[in-house]
Amino acid sequence: MIRISAAAEQEIKVLLVNWWTAVNTQLAVATGSTVQIGEAPIDVLFASEIGQRMARIAQVAEAIESAEAAQQSLAWKEKAARQALDDCDAVEAWLNQGPFSHKTPEAFWASPVGYSILRARVWARQDHLITLSTAAEISGMSLSVLSQRMTRGQLPGYRDPKVKNPKHGRRVRLSDLQILMNETAVHQPLAQNQFLLSQATRVAAPSPPRLR
Repeated sequence: MIRISAAAEQEIKVLLVNWWTAVNTQLAVATGSTVQIGEAPIDVLFASEIGQRMARIAQVAEAIESAEAAQQSLAWKEKAARQALDDCDAVEAWLNQGPFSHKTPEAFWASPVGYSILRARVWARQDHLITLSTAAEISGMSLSVLSQRMTRGQLPGYRDPKVKNPKHGRRVRLSDLQILMNETAVHQPLAQNQFLLSQATRVAAPSPPRLR
């Protein structure tokens, strides 16, 4: 069994139980309550393939968090990155096959499990999630301008659910910020930005080729 924190395991189990309950409710409605699957077998669901995929994702997300707490970056490894992307894709496909919608709702990414998937996927693609303050320092744009861009949908934004203050918990992907900078003709090459190199990447060795 994959080892993760008790909090992460509980978050995964809550999602699995909610899914099970939704399936049970739909069956009851469709069959006039003649078919029901009973209470959710929590441990069985967690030990299932999809449960363990979520656990692997949480393991990566927690490793990223631990590295950041030590002001470091989690070392990128191709095999681990491919596994993380495969797990993220499988979990999203599972979520969207029903009974949920066929498109992952934006609110999901602010949930504990959703944010773990986001962190793992971003790391696997050798990208970075950065605070809005860091984005402002990198881009030269003010916090208010960046906030407006997020509101208009010009800069995808996310929220770290572990940060109580929503404003302080806002995060953006470094790659999305780079796109915005290019589109707004703010010429500040990322490869030459010393603040970016020291605060966002912190990679001691050259990075392997980007996954496709």
